[in-house]
Amino acid sequence: MARNERRRRVFNEEVLTAGSLPSDSMVLIPGDTPRYGAGANIENHPQVTDLVPRRYRVVAMLAMLAIGIGGLAEVAARYAQPWSEMVPVVSAAEITNTLANRTVAWTSVTMLLLFAGYSRLLFSLRRHRVDDYRGRYRVWRTASWVAVGLGFATITGIHTVVGRILGHVTGWNVLPGSPGWWLVPAILLGGWLMVKLASDAAECRVALTAYVLAIGCFALTAICVAGFTPTWAAAWPDTLGRVLPLAGNTFLLVGSLLFARYVVLDVQGLIEHAASAQLPQPAETKTVETQTIAEVEKPLSTISADSDDAWIDGTEPEATERRLSKSERKRLRKQQNRNRAA
Repeated sequence: MARNERRRRVFNEEVLTAGSLPSDSMVLIPGDTPRYGAGANIENHPQVTDLVPRRYRVVAMLAMLAIGIGGLAEVAARYAQPWSEMVPVVSAAEITNTLANRTVAWTSVTMLLLFAGYSRLLFSLRRHRVDDYRGRYRVWRTASWVAVGLGFATITGIHTVVGRILGHVTGWNVLPGSPGWWLVPAILLGGWLMVKLASDAAECRVALTAYVLAIGCFALTAICVAGFTPTWAAAWPDTLGRVLPLAGNTFLLVGSLLFARYVVLDVQGLIEHAASAQLPQPAETKTVETQTIAEVEKPLSTISADSDDAWIDGTEPEATERRLSKSERKRLRKQQNRNRAA
């Protein structure tokens, strides 16, 4: 019974959608018996660029969602001790680690993976720009790879393990606790990458602003990790260690969404640009072209039937001051070239 109802529903959907679909999508290849209707064709489904938000409020809602998750995580960390007293089987450290640290970590990884996806989309679009002679679009491919690596390091914490191993093997640490082995490469690579992304997205001012805010958040995070926490924030270093990376990743994703929106609209021709300055033309070429045009477009009253400029068929042109048509100029040039050859 249920199978018959589903079959009837599928038939009804095919009948309803057949009128709204183009006729060529309903054509079947001889001998072909498709298992899906015409509504399942690729052209009837959204494309990858349709996932780019066109409205600013969608991007704002995403940023507010990340801020809300970070706020809830900090509330959990702040009241972990009272909650552990209410439920003695769970310690305050477990509440902080589960509801604060892991929540912020997974949110940051989600932001990084979304940033990697939109960076790949920007790479696929920017690579077709005709005036990008230096190939600056390649930075988006590098950014997608780096974002995936940062997400992996955020979940596993492999960067801290590698730093401790290198500090133990070499017996030398740049900073206390061996964070320098991974912090210095992260600063060099991340700083170069963020500057490249900001310079490439400078056409979109809102995206550039988001990238500048992300750079500021990441810089403050590096300062706190290095142990140079400001005096006004010394009372809550754990909060800065959770909030600043999440804020930086959020601004990074917001900037990529805004720039992806700008690029998609630019590809569709919906963004106006200032006209590029034309290259100056050489004086000699311009003079020759001006003389040629003047010779072709001179009045017919100056052309006589007995001169070399007479028509091929021997007829006389009318003595008028009108400009020659395109076909008449072509015939005149043909006659002049024939006279020169003679």
